Amino acid sequence: MKAILCAATLLVIAISAVQCNPNFQQLMKQCMDETKLTEAELKEFMGSGMNGNANENLKCYSKCLMEKQGHLVNGQFNSEALLNTLKNVPQMKDKMAEITSGVNACKDMKGTNDCDTAFKVFMCLKEHKAVMGGQ
Repeated sequence: MKAILCAATLLVIAISAVQCNPNFQQLMKQCMDETKLTEAELKEFMGSGMNGNANENLKCYSKCLMEKQGHLVNGQFNSEALLNTLKNVPQMKDKMAEITSGVNACKDMKGTNDCDTAFKVFMCLKEHKAVMGGQ
């Protein structure tokens, strides 16, 4: 379970979890419970290189984590909050120009609902290498 939770940090814009601190693991578990996301669903998505189809539970899991960190507020991506989080992560400091560019490219993403918006933002950030796990 702990390995899956640490791997799940790649799924979210949860850079504070880079160190997999216990509080963030609890947050991830809480969001898994709230969204009824199973470990199997998360593992399958992660195993696909995060390129597989995401079900609604996975999308809402992204929303839950983003909201609890202040990165999604009232269905809107809070790009400034994400940038403020990232600039305090040592592994990200030397990549802030690239990250800022990616965040700006994704800041107006909108989905069919808040869960879809959160997931689209995450996938956009991943594509632009603005989050951990971007290839």
